[in-house]
Amino acid sequence: MKILATADSHFGYEFGRTTQAKNQTTQRMFDVFQEVMHQAKFEGVDLVLHGGDMFNRSQPKGKIVSEAYNIIRIVAEDGIPFIGIPGNHDKSKLPESLLNFINKDIHLLSKFSAIEVEDLVILGFPFIGKNPRVILSRAKRLAEKYPEKSFIVLCHQLFDGARFGPHHHIFTNRFDTLVTTDFPQNIKLILSGHIHRAQILQGGRVFYTGSLERTSFMEIVEPKGYLLIDIEDDFHKVQFYETKSIPMEVLEIDIKNTVILSSVIEEEDVKINSRTLIRFINRDLSDSEIKFLWARYPAKEYPLLRFSPRNPNTVLRKLY
Repeated sequence: MKILATADSHFGYEFGRTTQAKNQTTQRMFDVFQEVMHQAKFEGVDLVLHGGDMFNRSQPKGKIVSEAYNIIRIVAEDGIPFIGIPGNHDKSKLPESLLNFINKDIHLLSKFSAIEVEDLVILGFPFIGKNPRVILSRAKRLAEKYPEKSFIVLCHQLFDGARFGPHHHIFTNRFDTLVTTDFPQNIKLILSGHIHRAQILQGGRVFYTGSLERTSFMEIVEPKGYLLIDIEDDFHKVQFYETKSIPMEVLEIDIKNTVILSSVIEEEDVKINSRTLIRFINRDLSDSEIKFLWARYPAKEYPLLRFSPRNPNTVLRKLY
């Protein structure tokens, strides 16, 4: 069986200082998802899995929901089953839809569910914020009860050892970090959303698919993409395929010994050609300096520019 796995599409995500810029970034999330769904058809996959945070907020606009679900409907009408779960941005519940009823190959799960697709059982469940180990243990017990079946767990959780951000922070030994070392062998894979960096954990059992597009400057160093999985009774192969992301740039300006901010800006001759974040490090910004920056870089001319810190009293450290 061939499977395409993705997550964290964050439909409805906006970036920019103007309405036009926000609309463009919102559309980009649909475009890249549609490109990947076309790839699923081209590759002849038997199943598409989505690991949560389908939407960027728990109550997305109606047109955002309609466009997202229309892409999913087309995938299923091409004969490819689709299974999706809600993540934490979805508040563990996807918007109501008739898709589950109109097409038997579309499964938008709102609770722990076991979906059989050919010889494989997909165990999917929404994001669990409190005590997620209970529901993961439920998946383990079900797999142990049916040793003759093969399982994939689809979830949106934090697994021990996950890496995040340009400082490569590692999540470990927390109440909500999950460990799978004692899971039975017939659980072939655990596929998760939540962390946007694609990575393999816990002896090759846990895979983060990663997101298809960047939603944060913390992700600037991360390639974006999806997983193609070939799975049989005695083996499985997982490959990461990169998608082309919108360019991002982070400019760090050390202002520790700077008295007049305008002079530094003129020296840097900052050019904004993409989604850009200017970070001022090693001292805080005054209110007057913040006002100067917004006047120097008006929104209509620099719609994709952000400054950090937004709060003048915050002192930043180097990002990289």
